Amino acid sequence: MKYSTDYSPIEMMIIAGAREIENGQILIVGTQWPIITTLFAKKTHAPDITICYEGGVVLESIPDRIPLFTGDPCIASNSVLLNDSLDTLGMILHAGYPDIAFLPGANVDRYGNINTTCFGDYSRPKFRLGGSGGACDFGSLAKRVITMLEHERQRFPERVDFITTPGYLDGSDSREKAGLRPGTGPGAVITTLGIFRFRKDTREMYVDTYYPEGSIEEVKKGFQWDIKVSEDVKVADPPTEEEIRILRDEIDPFGMYLKNNKAKTISTL
Repeated sequence: MKYSTDYSPIEMMIIAGAREIENGQILIVGTQWPIITTLFAKKTHAPDITICYEGGVVLESIPDRIPLFTGDPCIASNSVLLNDSLDTLGMILHAGYPDIAFLPGANVDRYGNINTTCFGDYSRPKFRLGGSGGACDFGSLAKRVITMLEHERQRFPERVDFITTPGYLDGSDSREKAGLRPGTGPGAVITTLGIFRFRKDTREMYVDTYYPEGSIEEVKKGFQWDIKVSEDVKVADPPTEEEIRILRDEIDPFGMYLKNNKAKTISTL
């Protein structure tokens, strides 16, 4: 195994996300970075995962080209189920089958609450975003939620302006008190600088892992609160040359996700 020295922060994030997946798991997958991450995992170490998209599609194999979004028509010919949201959000997600929900986010706060609705007051927002789709269902019902987004300070407020997808709400046991299923909730936030997990007592996010050639100081600058660092904080293994080859040449050969992200630039702050 030979590690690569030519990879971008986006590629590192995708591969770090894929490493969270175990073969045979059932995944419910949101748009953007979760799409390429889960397809990469299926192509490499987890060929037997089941990939569910909220619109009613369950994939059997990797599409001929990478989908641009979870409703892209290219996924139809590779599906074992091609129906509607009642099947994937209802009979699969609400029944509790997915092991992991993968989601993007505009921003995420210290308790893993995700905002994809608006910046500022909901009635008079500074900027309105795309909204929930199935993301509220994902975060409410999946056994474990993994959020993926670029590591930029504006993406990590101490408290999001609007909770589109519930994380651990106000921390501690507030999620369970709100009536959400015990044992569910955020498992990790994965960015272009590191991997962040949640304390079992307070449910507050902390730095678990940072990437090669980065630093704890650089990571902490990307948060609007004083994020805590694990006592046994780790440095992630870099991608292997084979992982980068597969990601670029087999998963996204046209650069639909990776275009302009191949240069080796570690910091996106």
